[in-house]
Amino acid sequence: MLTISYGEYCEDIVGIEPRSSSFAACVATLVNPLMGVRPHMPKASPRTQRTQLLLSQVYASGVGVSREIISLPAPAILRLYDVDTGAPLEPTGDEPIVVLALDQATVSSCEQFQLEGVRYELKIKQFIDSPDDCMVSTLVSLKRVGAATGSHRLRLDYGMHGNALNEYLGACDWLTARHYEIGQGSIDQAFFSVIVVTAEQRLRYDVRIEQTHSPENSVISWLHGQEGYVASVTLDFSSLCQHQFAVHWRVGADGECNTSNVFPYDYDVAGIQSSHTDQWYRVWSEHDVTVQTGQARTDLGMKYAVFQLLQHGIGAVYEANGAISPARGLTSTYHSGATFFDTELHKCIFWIWNEPDVAKALIDYRYNNMERALEYARATGFCGARFPEASNDQGRENGPHYVLTYPAREIRREWSVDEVLHISADVSYAVNKYWEVTGDDTFMESRGYEMLIESARFAASVFKWSESRQAYVVTSVMGPDEYHYHVDNSFFTNFMLRWCIRLALSLCGRSKFPGLPETQRREWQSLADNVYLPWMTVNGVSIPEEFEGYSTLPDTLLRTDKKRGPQFVDEDERKNAERLQNFDSQLVKQADIILLMSMFPDDFSETAKRVAFDYYEPRTVHESSLSYGPHAVVAAHLGRTQISADFIARASRYNLDFTPVDDYSNGLHLSAYAGAWQGLVEGLSGLDIRSGQLAFRPRLPAHWDAYHFTIQFRGRRLRVSVLGDNELEIHQGDQQLATERGQDGKIYLKERHP
Repeated sequence: MLTISYGEYCEDIVGIEPRSSSFAACVATLVNPLMGVRPHMPKASPRTQRTQLLLSQVYASGVGVSREIISLPAPAILRLYDVDTGAPLEPTGDEPIVVLALDQATVSSCEQFQLEGVRYELKIKQFIDSPDDCMVSTLVSLKRVGAATGSHRLRLDYGMHGNALNEYLGACDWLTARHYEIGQGSIDQAFFSVIVVTAEQRLRYDVRIEQTHSPENSVISWLHGQEGYVASVTLDFSSLCQHQFAVHWRVGADGECNTSNVFPYDYDVAGIQSSHTDQWYRVWSEHDVTVQTGQARTDLGMKYAVFQLLQHGIGAVYEANGAISPARGLTSTYHSGATFFDTELHKCIFWIWNEPDVAKALIDYRYNNMERALEYARATGFCGARFPEASNDQGRENGPHYVLTYPAREIRREWSVDEVLHISADVSYAVNKYWEVTGDDTFMESRGYEMLIESARFAASVFKWSESRQAYVVTSVMGPDEYHYHVDNSFFTNFMLRWCIRLALSLCGRSKFPGLPETQRREWQSLADNVYLPWMTVNGVSIPEEFEGYSTLPDTLLRTDKKRGPQFVDEDERKNAERLQNFDSQLVKQADIILLMSMFPDDFSETAKRVAFDYYEPRTVHESSLSYGPHAVVAAHLGRTQISADFIARASRYNLDFTPVDDYSNGLHLSAYAGAWQGLVEGLSGLDIRSGQLAFRPRLPAHWDAYHFTIQFRGRRLRVSVLGDNELEIHQGDQQLATERGQDGKIYLKERHP
């Protein structure tokens, strides 16, 4: 059984079997921006054990893609058996218990064993010591339960196993690759080091076992075999009923660390735990999100979402060349460790409002790969900077042109690499949002302006003049909705590219903004003024059309009965989606128009948003977890707070509530969690910036009593409490700040004057 806890509140998560990959990949992984490690998983399946440890900078030539993040071996418990007979301890049949404590950032497990009628209880607690280091602590306790019917000497082998593997695109269990070799090692008393060699790096693991209870009854010996170096701990139960010890390990580039500085806490187990607890207390005090409601699972869902985001971001600023944010963070090899547009439109927005330096690190990853983006644009017939649809650790396009399906083993063409053209505009959106929230002119002058002008240059080169339309068009593209490709004039794509150009034009003449010749400026202005955007009429109201010709496609069955997970109505739809089928109906994976309206709410009328929401949402499968957040935002803006709250819950609890198959292994849906936060903060509270001033239009769902969140704005950390419709309080520390209601009905934070 899996339990999620925060303080005194806990919830048992049902429907997830311990052997399933989702149990480990989606729920109980511990990470920081440098590493993601699977805790000890009772009854883990062989497939679950394939992904053990991911390091943010460790990639290799991929299986099916150009590069992929490597699944590396992690030190772990290998065996538990009787010293004298070699007989293994057998599970009793009792259900193992795993607890993910969000407030403490720990994973604890408890499982029952037996040997010759004697019962034993194994408890393991694991956590990552710091946000800017690859160091892990594991506390182990083995206890004899009940009266002893005989004495045993048990042995626990702790070491490294070579069964960490990469799967094809992170989702195939019959085509795998091993990207490392376990090499030489050394032993020094209770300490050993092992070298693991990849195609590009030599990694060193330093492991220390610290006996914390009755060391005179425990014996540690060292074995070197095919599995690398193994610590064999002998536990004598003839006079004791419980043994405890701690394991500390760290991994890094060979040569960066030595045995004298591996563990800065001088092996003080209590000190390590205390430091970890204090650190997470500070993190939560600065970033806590609380939903006061009788439905406690709603509050826990939001805390779970924020916890997973905080794990992956706090400390990212330490990476000198910026921080890549893989689609699944460091929890799975799915998508090969590449990053996509959801980083800029969801995760980055969360960090802009929470820890702007983390957002800047994510943007720096794009900036430091500008040359690659310029090369990619030229290679594909465009100008400026074309950031890839799937960008690997080197900033290059990493999406597959062909996908091998399974189990049929058929080859399918993947068109997103060629036809997704909105990424550079998405990057510009994140850059501009960062600037709006932080006012960081230095950042803009050093790199932001350059990113905006080169992205605009790319956008301008994408459009082509259409004589028949008497407008600039973009043909044969794929928008965020991946169910339709080869489409002309995707509303989302055309709108975003036009916005990108207009943003650059609005900055011309600013100090230190790159110069744009007057002739080109006039050309861009004419282009932006004549971009073709398709519209369609629904119930007498003109709303954006998903793409040109979408309204003429056969309609689909409406999704009126809401359930968790994708809203497929039959297996044919599901299979067509799996086969990357180009749908010939109005069914959409995620509604591009709703996403656009969540990003630019002021660019569409209230009526257009209402009619568009009512039209597109029942035709949306929500197969992508990215779909929930934008729907939550737009529903809130329309005053549909109950619908918004439902989408927020579905986004924040995506991995907890949606477990489609036992071998589901594509990891945590971090952008869904960022979308849940956006639904709460940008949607329900109406957070916005107007003329440089912080503004809100707070709404409270009927079944909620209040909700609270924190943001950073222009160097100030603020705690916002929404207490009712159009009722909120803003605090900075212990001081309540003054607000005022504007003529537009919004609540504004009064500016401080000297």
